[in-house]
Amino acid sequence: MKISKQLNKLKNLNVEAEKCSTREEAKKIINKANKAQSKINK
Repeated sequence: MKISKQLNKLKNLNVEAEKCSTREEAKKIINKANKAQSKINK
């Protein structure tokens, strides 16, 4: 998978994180961001 695609996902997740209002939403965003980050680090 291309690194640029994962970086775009992280950027979008950052925007979502700023808008989230519940702890559950934040947990989901963190999990998605960790997954994208792990794909970049491979």
